[in-house]
Amino acid sequence: MIDLTNKQRNDFFQTGFFILSNVFSPDEIDEMKGSFQSLQETAFALANLHLEELKPEKETYVMHQGSQFVLGRIQRGINCGQPSIRRVSWCGAAEPLLSKYGNDPRLLSVASQLLGSKEMSQLINQAHFKSPGDEVAFEWHQDSTHRGYGGKYWQDVNSRGSYVQTLTAIDEISQRNGPVYFIPNSVKLGHLDLPRKLNQCLQAGLFRLEDAVPVEMQAGSIAVFHPYAIHGSQPNRSNNTRHVFINGYANSRQYTGEGAGRTVVCA
Repeated sequence: MIDLTNKQRNDFFQTGFFILSNVFSPDEIDEMKGSFQSLQETAFALANLHLEELKPEKETYVMHQGSQFVLGRIQRGINCGQPSIRRVSWCGAAEPLLSKYGNDPRLLSVASQLLGSKEMSQLINQAHFKSPGDEVAFEWHQDSTHRGYGGKYWQDVNSRGSYVQTLTAIDEISQRNGPVYFIPNSVKLGHLDLPRKLNQCLQAGLFRLEDAVPVEMQAGSIAVFHPYAIHGSQPNRSNNTRHVFINGYANSRQYTGEGAGRTVVCA
């Protein structure tokens, strides 16, 4: 169990994110790496089966063993035209070890304190892969967009976003291997309908991309961030992998989003 400090709580709701170091041990991270390796092998086997469907400009979705494998083609660089793995959604279905870690008491205790609820819906259990030369990147966005802000399933129970995202570093994350960049204090702007209205927001001076800060982390650490925090990432420019394990928790089962939506309880 992890007891959050007042500063960490304030950082979540005001700055938009904070880091917890050394949450998972090296042995636990090695276990997760084994599952990531299995997912990667499965993903490339599926990519070869669906090779003609893979397009550089869009994602291809393949359901396998209860997980959604999101695949594509590399658009530039020395590996141009080769298959790439964008992510594996609800990865714990195909790799039950990752389902177990998504229900880990350490992650649940953090989410529970920020949501103000012992019982939560887990909406996200994802494996993200960034390998050298795969050109995988994520444009500037807020997680509230992917959670269906304003739609019929959106329910902001605590009136503060009602969602907590955790990102566990499976590998060391440096400025060279595609870290997540956050715009500090952007959470105060509320939902902005990014990336669709990115240019409008920049022209209006609501925030500046040059203020973004990279989150560098050791393997086993986690980043915890708010659904309104603006963030994005660039491709991996190093010679090493940058894999992360993402789990997201919400106050309400009516909250929309990819994943099984299982109920998890913090003891």
